[in-house]
Amino acid sequence: MTTKMRSFHWKDDFELVKSFLIETFELTPYHNWIPSRLENVRFGPCGPEYQDEEDEYIKIWEEITDLGTKIIAVSYMKPSLECWIHTHPDYKHVEREIILWTENHAKEMKPDAGERKISFITRDIDEKRVSLLNEMGYQEIELYGDLQVRPTDLPAPDYTVPDGFSITHALMEQDFEKYTEVQGSVFPHCKNMTKKLLMHYASASFYNAELDIVAVAPDGRFAAFCTVRIDPVSKIAELEPVGTNPEFRKLGLARAVVLEGLHRVKKYNPSAICIPGAAATEGARNLYKSVGFQIIGGEYLWNKTI
Repeated sequence: MTTKMRSFHWKDDFELVKSFLIETFELTPYHNWIPSRLENVRFGPCGPEYQDEEDEYIKIWEEITDLGTKIIAVSYMKPSLECWIHTHPDYKHVEREIILWTENHAKEMKPDAGERKISFITRDIDEKRVSLLNEMGYQEIELYGDLQVRPTDLPAPDYTVPDGFSITHALMEQDFEKYTEVQGSVFPHCKNMTKKLLMHYASASFYNAELDIVAVAPDGRFAAFCTVRIDPVSKIAELEPVGTNPEFRKLGLARAVVLEGLHRVKKYNPSAICIPGAAATEGARNLYKSVGFQIIGGEYLWNKTI
């Protein structure tokens, strides 16, 4: 048996890696990315357009035997040296090798940078990873986000909205300006969203226009939003993104769009409903608790100077 690292190419490897993430979710839920998180690397609407050379951020780790090859881990490292590792639970022993390779690769990427910090984002439910990072000299720096889940068989309660407001779903082409305005009011980097990027986002397999919920204000502006992404293969659903324009907060609109999304996603028979990196704020926690989510862990940033 031999372990080998190879490059990732979206066209050839996306479905393979996605299948790996689905398989490992069934074995150790939420230790790795869910499929829609991987797909969002290419289809996310609020960053620059994905370039083919960004395939280099992802590496595939395989076991090679006489019977063939098998993906046992996938690593991801941004130029900012922010890293993720996704591992099959039967091959946790390869993580030390992957971390060491990642550290050396980071030095090769920036050979003249002197000391630099490398970060791994890890969920605390992965106790073996946490122990390994501690052992290898990493320090837990901050909570990156809450891991929130909701039972799929829990009914979504009804909701009301203030007079003059309504709940519907966005129509990308005709609603582009209003859609960009409301998302940019919550996430400043989304102000750079272009119509081309938005239409590209809408072509992702996890995207369903019926699940892209918005609250419409009396003046026609979008006041709040919630998108439920659902992977068509695994049926894992996530709420991403969720937010309210600051001008319309304290009106119950975020709760309304989330509940509408939960009502609508029911007909797709989701296998799981989650928010893997929910904002770890009092407001977000109160909102998600009020609609039936529970915090089962957190994503933490672990740093090391190399």
